[in-house]
Amino acid sequence: MAIFAQIFGYLLGLIYTIVNDYGIAIILFTLITKLLLMPFTIKQMRSSKAMAVIQPKMKEIQEKYKDNKEKQNQMLVELYKEHKYNPLSGCLPLLIQFPIIIGLFTALREPGTYVFIDNPDLLVSATQDTFLWIKNLSLPDLMGNVVSSGPDWFVGLPGIMPILSAALTYVQMSSMNATTPSSDNKAMNSQMKIMQTIFPVMILFWGTSLSAGLILYWTVGSIFQIVQQRIMNAPAKGDAK
Repeated sequence: MAIFAQIFGYLLGLIYTIVNDYGIAIILFTLITKLLLMPFTIKQMRSSKAMAVIQPKMKEIQEKYKDNKEKQNQMLVELYKEHKYNPLSGCLPLLIQFPIIIGLFTALREPGTYVFIDNPDLLVSATQDTFLWIKNLSLPDLMGNVVSSGPDWFVGLPGIMPILSAALTYVQMSSMNATTPSSDNKAMNSQMKIMQTIFPVMILFWGTSLSAGLILYWTVGSIFQIVQQRIMNAPAKGDAK
């Protein structure tokens, strides 16, 4: 993972030397990395759409040959071949993206180690420059950034960026779940709906400990994903009409 962190840390540092604004550098860095990952993301989304198309036929086969697993598997394989669908095609993009995403998070979490490794003075000036309402991108964005005084419990609550990130994560997961074919497994469907609520809450909770720069990356990434999902789903809506 350190290799990916070094690569993306160097890229972020290079962008910063051009724009001279750490917040803007993180936004551009996020957009660049999302564009690099786009082919894998599109492949995953297309796989999900293909699954939605053939799922009714899969259910028919599973019901018809429920007492003959060998015949059922044979018919499913033929169905996959007919529609040129690979059941593993949806998993492979996730496996490819995982080490890259971890590398990105590592670089943003430890900018002194991976982004400004040869220039610690630049690290101080970059992370402590005010970005919008955030006074220091290396520290968590708390309510104290927008409220100068108040009870300790209030100023220590997640700030605007974690709240925005949590809301966007909820929208993104809602959109993703809406276009993902539902399973016959009610427990699995229930778990997906629970995660749709729990994960944004976790993002909000992490906002009290993770750096604002890292939350900014996640926020911009969520916006990118939402727009990408809307664009990918637009033709299907047009066909429905």
